[in-house]
Amino acid sequence: MAVKRMNLDQFMEFLKKQQGEQTAQQFANRLGVSPQYLSDVYNGRRPPGESITAALKVEKAVVYTVATPSRAGPPKGETKAEEEK
Repeated sequence: MAVKRMNLDQFMEFLKKQQGEQTAQQFANRLGVSPQYLSDVYNGRRPPGESITAALKVEKAVVYTVATPSRAGPPKGETKAEEEK
């Protein structure tokens, strides 16, 4: 089975497609969440939780991206004091 990875914006688009023609109230009831919680998710005030991902049969994964510091040091002409500003 192929795995489709989505960032949060893509997931929100997917979530809205799943709602289809249902009202937000009907969709929230289908997902087993409150309409306020669904509204908070749609408006970016809360992340989609396990109740939503489980109802849609999707798996939530968190990916961390760590910036690797450059070994070259700061750009020429930039001092440590300027970096701290």
